[in-house]
Amino acid sequence: MKITILQQDLVGPLQAVSRSTGKSNLPVLANILIQTEAGKLKLSATNLEIGVIKKVNAKVEEDGEITVPSRTFLDVITSLTGEKITLEGSLDQLKISTSSFKASINGIPANEFPSIPLASEQSVVLDAFILKQSLPEITFAAAVDEGRPILTGILTEIKKDSLELVATDGFRLAHKKVKILGEGEFKALIPRKTFEEIVRLIDEDLVNSKEEKVEMATAEGQNQIIFKIGQTELSSRLIEGNFPSWDKIIPKEFENRTIIEKGELAKAVKLASVFAKDVANIIKIQTSENKIIVSSETKELGSQESEVECLVEGSPLIIAFNGRFLSDVLAACSTSQIAIEFSGSLSAALLKPVGEEGLEYIIMPVRLT
Repeated sequence: MKITILQQDLVGPLQAVSRSTGKSNLPVLANILIQTEAGKLKLSATNLEIGVIKKVNAKVEEDGEITVPSRTFLDVITSLTGEKITLEGSLDQLKISTSSFKASINGIPANEFPSIPLASEQSVVLDAFILKQSLPEITFAAAVDEGRPILTGILTEIKKDSLELVATDGFRLAHKKVKILGEGEFKALIPRKTFEEIVRLIDEDLVNSKEEKVEMATAEGQNQIIFKIGQTELSSRLIEGNFPSWDKIIPKEFENRTIIEKGELAKAVKLASVFAKDVANIIKIQTSENKIIVSSETKELGSQESEVECLVEGSPLIIAFNGRFLSDVLAACSTSQIAIEFSGSLSAALLKPVGEEGLEYIIMPVRLT
């Protein structure tokens, strides 16, 4: 194998692929697979849960393949700023050279690298901009703890011309429904980490995401999903199991509806959280005529309360939340106002950004002693 490429053309794709290398008993999973294909350089990495393939324009003088340690290869390439780089590979060694530098990295033969699944011919086409905008509004609500694997996934469903995304960790829930071009039928539980990587790749690969598309397809005979983003392919395992019946917990009626400036509420919640760190971040909200009071207290630190003017309809109430859950929702919303529908002091609250259709959040209350 012999390839010539500019450092600035190689470093970005190499950094992106390196994120998907893994740590395990298989040393080859810490490596990047370097190949030539149809006159291009092909970089691949996998941790057996997520696999990423990137194709890069380069001058290919001789075909071949090899795997080399990701960290070593990346550290060398990022240090060779502005250089024209030549890569020469044999079965188990990669030589790197420029006009003033040369090195050799010991590798592992390419035939020991796991295969990354390929997509079936049938795929669903999505707007890259819709994914880039919608996923960060949803993914934060999925569980991080692997104790309940199903809750680490995002329920992804396409019904005719609509895409629905649902995430929950059992204490809060995020739901987004958005129109898409074309029609299709699709339902899968996609890991949170996969969608977080999709957003990064859209940012890196698609200069104008408003005009670009992302292809999504399943792998033939495998429990895998494959995304094609520009010159990049990402494959991911799907989570197996039954997602909770999320639609049953969406409140249908409310006894108090408050419309409030998001920035003012976020400021009040942040101040309350300062005094709530030692009490599981519990903050209290009290609604009254044309204002809410956000408060918190601990025996060790003291207490505080903030008054925020807002529009209140319905009966006054007192309710408590985990302040972090409330802050996460406010940070994810792009609108200036948010509507909160309360169904009671011990019932789930429904939050909706004012002016954005199809996006809603549920936060479970904390029982006050």
